[in-house]
Amino acid sequence: MKTITITNLKGGVGKTTTAINLAHRLASEDKRVLLLDTDPQANLSRFFNAQSERNIYQLFIGKTIPQPYAISDNLHIISSDMETATINFRLIGQMAWHSVLRNKLVSSGFTALYDYCIIDCPPALDMIVTNALTAADYVLIPLTSGQFAYDGLRNIIDRIDAVSMREEGITLSEAVAALDEIKESANPHIEILGILLTMVSERTRAVKTAKDMLKEHGLDIKTCEARIRQCEAFKQAELKHISIFDYDPKSNGACDMETFSQE
Repeated sequence: MKTITITNLKGGVGKTTTAINLAHRLASEDKRVLLLDTDPQANLSRFFNAQSERNIYQLFIGKTIPQPYAISDNLHIISSDMETATINFRLIGQMAWHSVLRNKLVSSGFTALYDYCIIDCPPALDMIVTNALTAADYVLIPLTSGQFAYDGLRNIIDRIDAVSMREEGITLSEAVAALDEIKESANPHIEILGILLTMVSERTRAVKTAKDMLKEHGLDIKTCEARIRQCEAFKQAELKHISIFDYDPKSNGACDMETFSQE
């Protein structure tokens, strides 16, 4: 099972939308996909009407493994609710707290049952997100053209090497270079899958500024070739609780997500 953690400290950059549509695309290719909603806001869970007491809190803290909710034959989810926020407190003082999620995914047998696990993270730097990074094979970072989203990108890359890279003033290129240290310790397999530019309007100067900032810090090579354009179909699909591919497969949003999924 390949685990993809989707994260950025800034909310509203398209993390959940990306998780929904990437999961649907993979499942449509006959891949077995497990979604993990680790955000107390539970937007991913509400999208699929999948809120349950057998949720992500139980996976982290419970003695029994929760049964994932079946969205379709190939797509399952372990949901979230407000109790998820208490996971951080329950992990305090635990040995190897940063590896709890990874260990549970293995002991549950999920790693043998699924081809992909996609983790939708809250916009935070907490024990939950650290667990999601430790469990990840790949990290996907959605990014809009705003400065706050860019700051969130910088901070989440810093977290990839949370031990040695906390000092202020660190550059993005230095943070990415420090990825090797976490590879040698908690997670030897983690890779940055890519920085995915979302809500893109090529006509605005902000997009060019974001691209220039990424290039300045040597992160243009980490940026996905695909760009997810602003598209009303995403909003309409969300209101109907269906994927962009089911709502309008010919829309810009569906075409962009298709291009991204093929990367």
